[in-house]
Amino acid sequence: MEVLADAPGPLQAKQIVPRIGLSATAGKIEGTRAKLKRLVERGWLTSDAPGRFALARREASPDPLNPRWPRGSSS
Repeated sequence: MEVLADAPGPLQAKQIVPRIGLSATAGKIEGTRAKLKRLVERGWLTSDAPGRFALARREASPDPLNPRWPRGSSS
């Protein structure tokens, strides 16, 4: 998440892998891509272009006990 927050725009999995200290092998890239896709499904990231990931804009939560409200929001 920190790598994407510091990036000037969306990144591909192959750009993220070396920035988080992993070797840029096909297995590490594909594993990271799968995790990034799950974060898109959960609303933490967006993927406007295929294979490019960025932080999702988060709205302020009206419920301080549930900061992930609304669940799945990717605005």
